[in-house]
This record gives sequence, C-alpha cells and structure tokens, in this order.
Amino acid sequence: MSRPALRFWATAAGAAIGFAALVPVLFPYALVGRDPVADRDAVWMLVVFTAGVMMVLFGAAALIGGKRSVGVRDVVEAGSVSQALARQGKAEAAPGYVHNVAVWTVATGALLLLIYFALWIALR
Repeated sequence: MSRPALRFWATAAGAAIGFAALVPVLFPYALVGRDPVADRDAVWMLVVFTAGVMMVLFGAAALIGGKRSVGVRDVVEAGSVSQALARQGKAEAAPGYVHNVAVWTVATGALLLLIYFALWIALR
C-alpha cells in the first residue's frame, strides 16, 4: 500500500474512531432531555449511525455532482494517462481516490457504520 493510500485510510479511520469515542462524552444529554446514565448507549448508537449515513450520502452527492476525475477524453487529448494526470496536477503513483475528499467522506461514513454495527453487537 502506498503512503498516500495509507494516509487516506488512517485519517478516515482516525476521524471515525475519534468521533465515535467523543460522542458519549461530549453529547449534551441535558439539552435534549435525556438521562446520561440510562440513555448513553441508545444515544451513542443513534448519533454514530446518523453521522455515518449522512457522511455516506453527502460524499455520494459530491461524487455525483462534483468535479470529475481523469476520463477517456482527457487521456486522448493529452496523449497518455501520465500526461493527463500531469495536466490535472495529480501524481500517477498514488491511487486516484486518495486525493478526493468525496471518497474520503464516503469511506469515513462507511467506517462509522461499521463502528455502529460493532456497538450494536456489543451493547445489545
């Protein structure tokens, strides 16, 4: 695995784990009328699930409507894949997904959903 790909997955996993770990500590239970002791698990699972689904949906929307990656037309006009990547300022050594924030958002949301299912199995 290349260094940019490792950084991509490490930051996505770190963000998901960090968010999931901070939810039960920083959630304002009193503002929503919940008891921190009795409702901690339910609120924790609900917030992690909701954040994961929203990240996947926002990332997918950005992928659908955002800037496109290198396509066939770009390669034909440039003459080769490496020249098309150079025109867009992308390095060929790294996988194409590592410099795309929309893909990172989808990956982090998917990791949050995995954390949710792990919580569901562990807490139920």
